[in-house]
Amino acid sequence: MDSFRFAFDALAPLISLALLGYVLRRSGVLSDAFIDVLNRYIFVVALPVLVFLAMARIDDVSALSLMLLGIAVGAVTLSVVLGLVSSRVLVRSGREKPVVVQAFFRGNFVLIGIPLVTQVGGLEALAIMVILNAFLIPLTNTLSIVVFSLYQAETRLSWETMRQVLLITIKNPLMIAVGLGLLAFLVQPAWRAFTSNAPFVPNTLDMIAQTATPMALIAVGGSFRFKESKLYQRAMLVGTIGRMVVVPVLVLGPAVLWFSGVIPQAAWPALIALFASPVAVSSVAVTRGLHGDDVLAGHLVLSTTAAGLVTLFVLVALMNYGGFI
Repeated sequence: MDSFRFAFDALAPLISLALLGYVLRRSGVLSDAFIDVLNRYIFVVALPVLVFLAMARIDDVSALSLMLLGIAVGAVTLSVVLGLVSSRVLVRSGREKPVVVQAFFRGNFVLIGIPLVTQVGGLEALAIMVILNAFLIPLTNTLSIVVFSLYQAETRLSWETMRQVLLITIKNPLMIAVGLGLLAFLVQPAWRAFTSNAPFVPNTLDMIAQTATPMALIAVGGSFRFKESKLYQRAMLVGTIGRMVVVPVLVLGPAVLWFSGVIPQAAWPALIALFASPVAVSSVAVTRGLHGDDVLAGHLVLSTTAAGLVTLFVLVALMNYGGFI
């Protein structure tokens, strides 16, 4: 019972903010245009500031090892394989297959993952999440192109395509924040001396960072559209169950069985966020850019987010019961 209480206390604020965003949009207090602007503010300003501060204030990086990074990369690879097998067997339309595969490995590390990690694991877990993201964002961008190139003639795997992916990755505000945060970490004595002499700088950054989580969740809720889509019913079912049930069970399950002795407790919230979070909002834009079915991608974002209200609650409760978080 204590584990369910822990899960409820951790997730209830997140769910409540998302529901608030949905109610505010439905009641007309927030417009679709405002939600779009809010999402841009979150991605370009608030979350990058939060990520920068998390990197700049790291005191101990011992919790992040090459083994943990290897586990994360291996888990992403396994997620791709699971998606390829599932889409080949269960999804009929060739246009829908790469979108479903992408749903298996492209989680909402940012809008859902960062608030979840902060709420469940605190700043130490957030720092691990941020560093892992520095490696996983380029990896998932590359994998999306590889997957779509397997199914579509319009998406060809070439040096030019890879160059474009590299540019997109480098220009990603979160990657820029990681780079600046790493620089601040490497010169931490100088950074701390600067912020001590100019306290308005960290105070201002803290105030901006504090808007990231609530605004991100309100934006997620405001983006919800409960519309029937019989055309995509089969693909949505495969993608939703795959992302929210199959991947957490077959990725986190072996991690618990085989690596529980070597994975530090502070890293488990990050792994939960990486491999049990809903499909990333950015997958819609990526799918559109790769000439895929972006309508299906949008439906998968919403269906996995709705399913996550249940699956994340159960997973957090189980991990707490097992003493991992």
